[in-house]
Amino acid sequence: MTTSRWTYTGNTPAAAVICALLAAVVYSNTFTASFQFDDHLYVIDYCRTHALSSFFPPHGTRYLTYLTFALNYLAGGLNPAGYHIVNLFIHIINGVLVYLLAMSLIRSPRLAEKGLPAFHIALLAALLFIAHPVQTEAVTYITQRFASLATLFYLLALTAYLRYRAGGQSFKAKASFYIVALLSAYAAQVTKEISFTLPFVMLCVEFAFFKGPVLPRLIRLAPFMLAMAVIPWILFGPGTGTAVGGEVMDLQLKDLRDISRHDYLVTQFRVIVTYLRLLVLPVGQNIEYDYPMFQSLLVPEVLASFIFICVLFFGAVYLFFRFLRGGGAYLALISAGTLWFFITISVESSIVPIKDLIFEHRLYLPGAGAAIAASAAVFFIAERFSRAANAGRILAAACVILVLPLSVSAYARNGVWKNEVTLFEDAVSKSPAKERVRYNLAWAYHRTGELDKAVEQYNESLRLDPEKNKTHYNLGLIYRDRGEKEKAERHFIEALRIKPDPAGHYNLAMLYHSGGELDKAISHYEKAIMARPDYEDAHYNLAAALMEKGDLEKAALHFSAVIRLNPASADALYNLGRVYAKEGDRRRAALAFSEALRLKPGMAEARAELAKVGGGL
Repeated sequence: MTTSRWTYTGNTPAAAVICALLAAVVYSNTFTASFQFDDHLYVIDYCRTHALSSFFPPHGTRYLTYLTFALNYLAGGLNPAGYHIVNLFIHIINGVLVYLLAMSLIRSPRLAEKGLPAFHIALLAALLFIAHPVQTEAVTYITQRFASLATLFYLLALTAYLRYRAGGQSFKAKASFYIVALLSAYAAQVTKEISFTLPFVMLCVEFAFFKGPVLPRLIRLAPFMLAMAVIPWILFGPGTGTAVGGEVMDLQLKDLRDISRHDYLVTQFRVIVTYLRLLVLPVGQNIEYDYPMFQSLLVPEVLASFIFICVLFFGAVYLFFRFLRGGGAYLALISAGTLWFFITISVESSIVPIKDLIFEHRLYLPGAGAAIAASAAVFFIAERFSRAANAGRILAAACVILVLPLSVSAYARNGVWKNEVTLFEDAVSKSPAKERVRYNLAWAYHRTGELDKAVEQYNESLRLDPEKNKTHYNLGLIYRDRGEKEKAERHFIEALRIKPDPAGHYNLAMLYHSGGELDKAISHYEKAIMARPDYEDAHYNLAAALMEKGDLEKAALHFSAVIRLNPASADALYNLGRVYAKEGDRRRAALAFSEALRLKPGMAEARAELAKVGGGL
């Protein structure tokens, strides 16, 4: 091949516009999609309980992602559309960065004179990355901004470094690119732990695609290599437990303690093959794969997966060395993209155990390398079949044969993310024997008021895991509201047997209270308060039960406790006044009724009771 065959050098603004338009079309049906799954924990609950001031000074794991959630919340509250817009914007930027990364690699010293169609390969790689349906989980699932934002900084750091290493620039321009690369590398480390491999990837790219004395190159990379200490320091350094993202950190450390590294690694050989299959043939996508944990490499499917991975990995290494010995330039890109996949997937698919064995969003960063390898392979194959191949025609054909079907599939997959019911109905159809899927679908039905369907799925959840206290508890709530006291009581008692919980005692007490079983109700209200002394509702209803029973002294104590916890509780003041009135203490009764009226002037019953005690004076 000669350089004259590929004359179009490309137009980055045009490529960016094409990427943005494709992403906007593919994700146009996501803006009304609801919060899903872990969004309730990592977005909704976190934003409600952490003021923006808690983010300063900067500290904690995944800090930058949490900060963006907080800014989203500040700008638009809990309207999902704002979060989806930001996620889509990040995805578009990442698509453009994949384009720039591929362009920079092709223009590097080892490839610059090989005559590759840089623009066409880079644009196809970007379009494949944007359109691939496996990326939907990292874009449409709001929480997985963790993955997409970390990928943004990862790609930006590497792309800026490649621009810094390019020739023909002023000192000021080179210094600017170096600073951007360095800042992005450290930003990536405090966005998600997948960024740990970035310095190593930069080292590999430097020595694979550039030339020159070794020592100066190592000196340039030294500040980036130091970034590898950031994540271990955040996770294991002093004073990190109460930092931003402390909940995530606790779960990560728990997985490290509770899950066998050996078993996780063995299982990941099989998982990685599933990931590769999804990249090649993205069918049967699922938010919750029903995946077993393997304990031995000698299990046939695990051993076969291990052999396949080794062949692919060492095959990629062989292709690069073949390129160095005079092989085609396409081999370098195919090799680099494949090795990128294995290096970037290694943080979540190696010896660092994670409770959830497989998730599609973990393919987001590895998918960038896979897209570059796939694009190079398309042009390589097209050239082998036709020596007169035209880059524009190859790109157009690839868009029709690959990008268009992937785009349609991604759009359809995004439709499944419409709400929790559609998402988990899809998951149940694909993982019917996984308990968490059944529970999440039941909870989705429960929240939308489809109680018969909720009961059916909760019962399936119990069939798969009879010891799940949350399932018993939620069934108890449904049966209580339906007036089926015996069923509600049985499930509340089971939930408490499995895991004693203040809310469980409280709801069982409410059940007994409504049935007139005051002694049982009082006992469980007291247990709820013993476990959680600031349980305002438990104090209030315990006081009401004691008042019904005639124990006015204790009733007054618990109404007073409610007022201490919530001085604006007009209802507690009103009922405290009633207790004082029954005890004959007209003065204190009048004071309580008057305070209740001050807080709630339209409270007619308090005004009537105040009149009865004659003002108490």
